[in-house]
Amino acid sequence: MKLLSLILLVCLMMIAPAGHAIDPSNHAFATEYYENIQRAVGYLAGHYVRDVGLIFESEDPTGPAGHWLKRTEYPSYHWLYNQTFWLYSDGLLSLYALSPWRSDIAEAISETYRKYNPPPSGKFEALFGIPVGPDRLARDVIVNQTKEFVVLYRIHDGPLGDPRIPYTDSIIYGALSAYYQGGTLTARSEVLRAASLWNGTCSVDYSIHQQELWPGNAPSDIGWCANMKLALTLYGAKVVGVKLPNFAELEAHLWSMQDPETGGIITLSNGHGVPSGSSNCETTALTLLLYNDALIERLSRQNTSAQPVHVTPPVHIRDNVPMTETVMPPQTLAYTVILLLVLIVTGVLIYSRRRFAPIC
Repeated sequence: MKLLSLILLVCLMMIAPAGHAIDPSNHAFATEYYENIQRAVGYLAGHYVRDVGLIFESEDPTGPAGHWLKRTEYPSYHWLYNQTFWLYSDGLLSLYALSPWRSDIAEAISETYRKYNPPPSGKFEALFGIPVGPDRLARDVIVNQTKEFVVLYRIHDGPLGDPRIPYTDSIIYGALSAYYQGGTLTARSEVLRAASLWNGTCSVDYSIHQQELWPGNAPSDIGWCANMKLALTLYGAKVVGVKLPNFAELEAHLWSMQDPETGGIITLSNGHGVPSGSSNCETTALTLLLYNDALIERLSRQNTSAQPVHVTPPVHIRDNVPMTETVMPPQTLAYTVILLLVLIVTGVLIYSRRRFAPIC
């Protein structure tokens, strides 16, 4: 029996999935940001409107210029930010962000989705395990409107975007999609590419230098650092198993964007890393996704051949390929064959002992 126990122990050690277990020290309940998380949850919960079944976009006072949709797709748009409710992306993000903390609100939002049954967004699904295609220009569709509120969704079904133009969010969505389809090296390379855009205070992608307003752009975002892109980069790194050497620093910077009064994560910051303006649902929900451990573990397991890779600084990117050594993980088939052989040998040993044991 000692021999059998030893063999079984070795088998379990061999087949245990590497890199997918959640480190208890990283659990949201143990993190140093637990109080920050609770305040962010309170922000989203406080902006949930039961009669609509969704969380409104922001507490921003709007101002004389009106909502940014008035300056782009809908010149007659008259609703305020706290009257604007998005199925994509705010609603979908909030559903998963609140699941570990306020399952009642998450369930209610889920019911609202079943009611409206919007088509796939073509982008945001990548955050939750569904691969999406190449980046496309977006349009915003109103599906319900009253004097008091409006419900919309954002769908990415327009012309293909220019792949030469680096947007941090598009890079992460592409990385996640590649990961779910077995492209571990591509996914990790793209996450590192997104991380390389960080200059210490801002993710400097094309939107920082963009001059021309494109359809679907929020005018207020052009030329500003969007804090949701930092949250996306950290989330992507967690899912695909890239251990960024400055993860703790980036995480601390993200939480420094939390509004001390509302608990939400402020949407924008300037080039010096100073938060500017108000918080919104999207940025706050994306930040909270970092602490949905069950979701991240499930997504990590969707690529069963992946093992986490630790990146040793500095990381140099050449043609979007990280110049770091990546160890190819052992294949699942090899584990299965070895396990079967060990079990067969064990069975033969046990049978032989019983078959030829002396009869007393």
